Amino acid sequence: MVCVLLLSIGSTAQATRTWTSGSTGNWSDTTKWSGSVLPGTTETAQVNNGNATLDASQTIAQLLMGDAAATDVAVLNINNGSNLTVYKSGNAEQFTLVKVSGASGTVNQSAGTVRVYNNSGVVNGGTGETRLVSSSSTTGTATYNLSGTGVLDTDVLSKGSATNASATFNATGGTLVIRNMIYRFGLNSAGGGFNQGAATLEVGAINTVAAISVGNSTNAMDYTVGTGGTINFDIASASSFDSILQYGNYANTAGATLQVDLLNGYAPTVGTTFDVWKFNTMSSTYNNGSGAFGVLPAGWTTSWVDTNADTFNDTLRLTFTPEPATMALFGLGLLAMRRNKK
Repeated sequence: MVCVLLLSIGSTAQATRTWTSGSTGNWSDTTKWSGSVLPGTTETAQVNNGNATLDASQTIAQLLMGDAAATDVAVLNINNGSNLTVYKSGNAEQFTLVKVSGASGTVNQSAGTVRVYNNSGVVNGGTGETRLVSSSSTTGTATYNLSGTGVLDTDVLSKGSATNASATFNATGGTLVIRNMIYRFGLNSAGGGFNQGAATLEVGAINTVAAISVGNSTNAMDYTVGTGGTINFDIASASSFDSILQYGNYANTAGATLQVDLLNGYAPTVGTTFDVWKFNTMSSTYNNGSGAFGVLPAGWTTSWVDTNADTFNDTLRLTFTPEPATMALFGLGLLAMRRNKK
């Protein structure tokens, strides 16, 4: 009994579980992990070199890929609807695709939800960060491919600050939920970039009013929605709604789809405006938003406007301007909701 107890304590105390180098298989195969035990809720999972497929929902403290040698090639596939939750209080680097210089890391997510978060309250790259390349890596190649019905829900999505590393986020579908910040993409000499593509960008948590930053005061970042992309803003009142603050030169929303969700029964009056996307004019010599949305929800118009008379369009403004017939249907819908509540 004493021996069993000691073994149990040793197993619980282990902070890291490492995937067998070079192997291919399912995450739930215990023989692929060190100690023949799956990573637990308080442990770090390391896929340094090999190909792992998430085949059942898991909760871990941290995921590090490519963390052993420059020759590491690490791949994680999330394609069958299983969910991965990554939570470690106070830790900035929650989920990293390349940890060691020269390594390669790829995540292919076509289904399921990956939720990366902590409760530290730090915003500037320190709260629930999905970091493609570790800041300690001088080189590396990282790629996150989001498609299908996959959902990446993260507080911060970052390329990482490595000077010569290439990191690319590609989205041909799925939903990207950003609660605080996207930054450091498209700045480093080795290339790579941020491509929202055909994904849906959910600004802040779903059904919650929040603000996110694109870039920050030290990392200006340009933004293009991408062909087929969608941006979703939640609006709770005339003064409470999702918003984007951008540090960078330009934003292009040409051809994108706009989605607007009104929360808690809020009914805007005709002509109410919402400035949902603004540039920080201190970040560059000019700021300019352009491009007409290709698809708008009924009763809404959008325009990029110049709010400081410098000839550049610095704000994306949504205006509630329903047609009379649309307004009548809107009123009937609200009346039905009230009757149902009674």
